[in-house]
Amino acid sequence: MREGHCKRFRSGEAVLGFAATERSPIREPGGLMSNEPVVEDAVAIVAVRDITTTLNFYAGVLGFEQRFLAEDHSFATVTRGQAAIHFTQTTDADALEGTAQNISLHVWVDGLDRLFAQLEPKLSLLPKERVRPPFDQPYGVREFHIKDPDGCLLLFAESR
Repeated sequence: MREGHCKRFRSGEAVLGFAATERSPIREPGGLMSNEPVVEDAVAIVAVRDITTTLNFYAGVLGFEQRFLAEDHSFATVTRGQAAIHFTQTTDADALEGTAQNISLHVWVDGLDRLFAQLEPKLSLLPKERVRPPFDQPYGVREFHIKDPDGCLLLFAESR
């Protein structure tokens, strides 16, 4: 795992066989070390109607950086910190409906309230139903929610 991906876990909790604060091999029965491959990251590929509109939203409103744009504008990548999101442009109505109705991205943040305050001037220009300000969940997480232009739900979260 890239450093930082496990900040949301308390020190000492095991995640996928690794301690949350360090890289350590999986211990097999008898205490022997395993040479199992390690999955280090996963990145969502989100179907969107228009790559340019999507990039303008993620960069201009949410502060992501455009890292890649295919010459034909069929595919793009944005990043912010260690988070990355890929987008594929499509006219497939079912794929776009899937984005609007079924896709959500959980974005873990250190400094959630500061991030919301930073984004708030631009978020205030969006329709109110696309933004839910910070609130506390009963399971110890603080979140705010944003829907992107295609309806993909972004849940920005920080452990408390």
